[in-house]
Amino acid sequence: MGVKLELTDGVRRRIRELQALSDKAEAGDGDAKKELRRAVRESAPEVVARCSDTARVYQRVLAKTASGGDGLVDEAIVERARMLAGELAGENPSPLEVLLAERVASLWVLVELLEALVSAYFSRHNDDRTSASYLLKMVKVQESANRRYLAAIKALAQVRKLRANTAGVQFNTQINLDGRG
Repeated sequence: MGVKLELTDGVRRRIRELQALSDKAEAGDGDAKKELRRAVRESAPEVVARCSDTARVYQRVLAKTASGGDGLVDEAIVERARMLAGELAGENPSPLEVLLAERVASLWVLVELLEALVSAYFSRHNDDRTSASYLLKMVKVQESANRRYLAAIKALAQVRKLRANTAGVQFNTQINLDGRG
């Protein structure tokens, strides 16, 4: 059975309930903290997965940085990452395919941000205000993110290939024609 990337109304409602409990717990309500712990344990796997999805949180942080404060660009980056993850996961994805598709989308956001930062550095004509060593570090971080991005894409492709080459159930039947048995 595949994992859905889109949330149902029931999942959204449960997340809102959990968030309300979390807000009470954050405000110092000890009973709310105990109730939150119990409620999370009793929640559906989709709810727990969405609530623990730190990638979505940092995608928002990166999108906000990359957008330069432009709300439209910010929302468009987050939405594009969501759409990319859905497209990459495909129809009826395995849980591993969902994880890898979301990882690729998150790394896409990071790579785009780093590209924007390096481009901004060059477009401002910094005239020796930033050291060469700092620029080298930026480029190394960018290269590292790009390697991780490509590795995630490769891993998703490998999982897809393995999944496509895996036969369902295979039956081997032996028939004795020599009359013995």
